[in-house]
Amino acid sequence: MRGTLLSEVHIVAADAEAFFELAERQGWGDGLPLIPPTAERVQAMLDFVVEAPEAIVGVVEPQRGEATAEKIAINAVMAGCSPESFPVVIAAVRAVCDPRFNLYALNTTTCCATPALMINGPARHALGIECGYSCLGHNGRANATIGRALRLVMRNVGGAIPGAVSKSTFGQPGRMSLCFGEWEEKSPWNPFHVRRGFERDDNVVTVHCATGTQDIADVWAETGEEMIWVLAHSIDWIGNNKVLVPQKDGEMLLLLCPDFAYKIARDGLAIADVQRMLYEQTRTPIERWHRNHWPKLEMRGYVEDGTVPLCEQPEQFLIAVAGGEGGHHAISFCSFGLTMSVSQKFSLTSDITEGESCPLPERTPGI
Repeated sequence: MRGTLLSEVHIVAADAEAFFELAERQGWGDGLPLIPPTAERVQAMLDFVVEAPEAIVGVVEPQRGEATAEKIAINAVMAGCSPESFPVVIAAVRAVCDPRFNLYALNTTTCCATPALMINGPARHALGIECGYSCLGHNGRANATIGRALRLVMRNVGGAIPGAVSKSTFGQPGRMSLCFGEWEEKSPWNPFHVRRGFERDDNVVTVHCATGTQDIADVWAETGEEMIWVLAHSIDWIGNNKVLVPQKDGEMLLLLCPDFAYKIARDGLAIADVQRMLYEQTRTPIERWHRNHWPKLEMRGYVEDGTVPLCEQPEQFLIAVAGGEGGHHAISFCSFGLTMSVSQKFSLTSDITEGESCPLPERTPGI
């Protein structure tokens, strides 16, 4: 929405390098080049949302900075977002500011947790959001810049400055950007957002707090039951941050490549079946822990019948389909534990035809 911009104006030489140097001195950036947020570029972002520049979208912890639409737009410009993608950024900020997500804990923890953004709905195609090959990596402007914009908002509005406020021991590459789409067209089940109560044609961003991406490879499983066994015993490891918090808190997000999803669904297994089997098979025998740790686990109430459950309910295992075809991999977003995922609906303000998500790549012979 058009309106009067309220932010302080800095005058620098009319080139990107001069602004980059200013931003680095001010502590606004993440180490990568930034786009100068001129008034024209900021207004172009705001033209794609209904919020007025001064509208407060959320309060960003831990500094409790008020994320106005204008401030979010400034960070989206610096991140390299297209104006057409800006509604996703607004929705993502609104989602992480939801108390259920517990952004304060994420932005002050010693863990390496970061928001993972999953996009559902027609916006994936309209914005060119990748959900197939290399959807978590170097493959597309939308994925890279939407996630980066959220990170810059958390830094510049929420005060999550590494070392000063954010005490993450190591950080992780996903703290630059971690954004992808679910490949709904290749899923044998209803899309993730539909299972959360949204309509299939709704555009939805889900924020999940992830400590990283754990690859799960398999070439031997022939049945859905075998496949789920592999998944379960790949995520029930002792050092999982999820084990350090009560089982009722946090969720585990699993991304299945289309081949894995097909193998499971082919055997008649619904999402509820997968969740139940993961819940049952991730109850780890206490003997896997050092014996000196047994009393500590028992004191916290984590032990049930000689096992330590990863979650309290099967529904805490979140399942989605993404990644390239013909692969032998799943991805586990290991949970931080102290947060719950939040899904936020958004709307695009015009018919956009910027890109097409999830196509099979054209193969060039010999390459």
